[in-house]
Amino acid sequence: MDNPLIEKYVYDLRTRLGNRQIDKTNSAGPILRVLRSGGAVGILADVNSHPKEGVFVPFFGIPACTATGVAMLAIRAGASIVPMFGIWDDAAGKYRIVYGEIIEPTNSGDRQKEIERITAECVAETEKVIRQFPDQWIWIHRRWKTRPPGEPELY
Repeated sequence: MDNPLIEKYVYDLRTRLGNRQIDKTNSAGPILRVLRSGGAVGILADVNSHPKEGVFVPFFGIPACTATGVAMLAIRAGASIVPMFGIWDDAAGKYRIVYGEIIEPTNSGDRQKEIERITAECVAETEKVIRQFPDQWIWIHRRWKTRPPGEPELY
């Protein structure tokens, strides 16, 4: 975070129940150690990516450049991906967790194709939940900012 007060607030929220925050810089090694030891890692991955770090997959019918890190980590660690979303429940007066379909890495022999498949499935699970709870979703960034070569800007 650019604001140290917000950074401390978010850090305190994330770690208050015993979670450990891993800085995104050089994070692959620590994440793989957690996954290979049987631990769980939460990754917020629904943002626009640079083509060097992502692939274009459909999101609401529009190609969205999406980070491939989650897929690569799952493949390298042999870890399942469990899409999870916090949805506000008015009746209960608290958030509840909604789970998407579990995504399993496979050894297809084509690593790039497997990365694209996993990334597309992750985005499809996010889209399903947004369609189910559209009043719960807001983006404050331009999700389709990066366009496939030759396609016009959307914003």
